Amino acid sequence: MNFSAADPLAQAVRRLSANDRAGAAAIIVKLAEQDGHLDDRWGDVAKLAATLGEVSAARTAMRRYVAMQPYDTERRLAYGAMLAQLGHVAGAIKATEAFLPNAPRPDARLHHLIGTGYAQLGQTESALEHLRMAIALSEQPELTAVSWLTIADLKRFEAGDADIAAMESLATDLGDQTLSALLYALGKAYNDLGDTDRAFETYARGARLARARAPHDAAGSRRFVDEVIAGFTADALAKLPATGVDSDRAIFVLGMPRSGTTLVEQILASHADVVDGGELNLFRVATTELGGYAPADITRMAFRPDGAEAWARFGAAYLHLLNERFGPTGRVVDKTLNHTRFVGVIHQVLPNARFIWMRRSPGDVALSCFRSHFAGGLAWSWSLEDIGRHMADEDRLYEHWSQLFPDAILTVPYEELVADPQPWIARILEHCGLPFQEGLDAFHQTERAVITTSASQVRQPINTRAIDQWKRYEKHLAPFFATYGQPPP
Repeated sequence: MNFSAADPLAQAVRRLSANDRAGAAAIIVKLAEQDGHLDDRWGDVAKLAATLGEVSAARTAMRRYVAMQPYDTERRLAYGAMLAQLGHVAGAIKATEAFLPNAPRPDARLHHLIGTGYAQLGQTESALEHLRMAIALSEQPELTAVSWLTIADLKRFEAGDADIAAMESLATDLGDQTLSALLYALGKAYNDLGDTDRAFETYARGARLARARAPHDAAGSRRFVDEVIAGFTADALAKLPATGVDSDRAIFVLGMPRSGTTLVEQILASHADVVDGGELNLFRVATTELGGYAPADITRMAFRPDGAEAWARFGAAYLHLLNERFGPTGRVVDKTLNHTRFVGVIHQVLPNARFIWMRRSPGDVALSCFRSHFAGGLAWSWSLEDIGRHMADEDRLYEHWSQLFPDAILTVPYEELVADPQPWIARILEHCGLPFQEGLDAFHQTERAVITTSASQVRQPINTRAIDQWKRYEKHLAPFFATYGQPPP
């Protein structure tokens, strides 16, 4: 971005760099409302507005950006990607499909965006059609690999499947940086065939390539967890100022990835009083002013002269961001990753919030995480030892927060939920203050976008097939159990 000193967009960027989200948002919203002559810089306004969670301003700015050159593919891709990022997946598909006949030339990226959107909506046939078109048109190996990865999640492979041969052939031509995603797709194929040894080695190759690019800082992560547990005690939290924000709109679903969090999200989102949810990442946006989430950061903010007002601002900002994304009515499920580290702060800002913490067999969680190519990139998932360390820290956080907030946190064992869903669904609804509703065990029929690696699983009726899958890979999981702890005999 190139700005003059008096440029309001530059001022917004500087305010955000100084952790002043509210100040930056005020400037961006005013720019969108005034419809000034920003020309191509409307794209920058849209990106910043999306980062700030200001959905209305982001959509307004992006529409103006596209209108400057309505037949430009890059702008249309940016528009579709932003809509999907903000949770408007159906809108992203509609807008991009409408552009296809007007595109200057066929473009693999347009079909990949549409195919990914259909996959998130559970419309498998349409997703596969566009993803295969993306592969046929693609001149970018990385896009091709990610398209194959999405296809692999949507289907079950059988012996002699031509898709396996196609991926194996492609793998010989890819460099290390692109190969990782394709190897996860091939690992899924070999797993479907029952070839666990080959599947595991393929996953492991993909993980090693990813880890080489961005290794996990296990020591730093553990230090932060140590600080949280030592610093956020009952006495320390009691000294923090109250916010006065009494909303219970958000329902926070916690737990390791692949522990059933998306399953509970889908069950809740099927309720008439819940509008939607997902990995929102809005609480961290609302609390940008903190600058950090260690106990020292919280104490520093709490005892500023405007400390009490700051906590109230955080709560009001989070609720505003929910309104921006979902409208003003209905409960919302927030299952943002890493919220397990911020439970104390969340509870302080939103004291009436309800938490659901999913717990699942460590072996099944570890195996599923190791076999998942997470879109956002979870560096701890690329090594069985790192998974073991991360899960051990998550266990410590669970014990800590459960002792501090026993009334706010409901523990839900995954195995019990899928084996006998009705009693647990009733307990979840009661804990969240939602009226009982029949038919929530048919959550797989709910039409909504699911933007996680569990998207295909929650389109299936509730079942117990995923229980004890780790035992097929027990010998391969030895490094995990050596780090985390041995499995039960």
